[in-house]
Amino acid sequence: MKKRYQVTGSGREKDKSICYAELLERTKWANEFSWEQICTLARSIKAVKAKQDRVIFREGDLEKSMGIIVAGAIDIYKQGDRGMKKITTLHMSQTFGEMALVDDEPRSATGIANQSSVIFFLTRARLVAIADENPSLGFKLLWKISKIISQRLRSTTGKLVEHM
Repeated sequence: MKKRYQVTGSGREKDKSICYAELLERTKWANEFSWEQICTLARSIKAVKAKQDRVIFREGDLEKSMGIIVAGAIDIYKQGDRGMKKITTLHMSQTFGEMALVDDEPRSATGIANQSSVIFFLTRARLVAIADENPSLGFKLLWKISKIISQRLRSTTGKLVEHM
């Protein structure tokens, strides 16, 4: 654990951002960040609890946010000629919405909780504020997001070649 101090008391007694930081720290997504950076991120996110079958986001939505799954899982669907088709399932530590956060385009898919889930959302406005207040953390976040987008593009390219 990266934590530098112990927080005592029940969840209700803890500061909300410390609770968020502890949840975020448990994900593989946060393994490249220090405890202080995780705490900064935790103060900038919005937590959403979603019950099974709840729509988290819809294809075409104009949201400018990225989600980090801290508990549960989300099925990703894409609208096709024959209706909605499941593309993948994202689990704890995985993210979605990186493109919407970066490129000002509508969401490219729909996400539905396939079990009770907790998602932390980081908006573009908060990302910009983090970068203004802490440029090295802002760069680190953008670098991580770029790597995720690059990995997904490589995976998609590989799948596309298989269908050619």
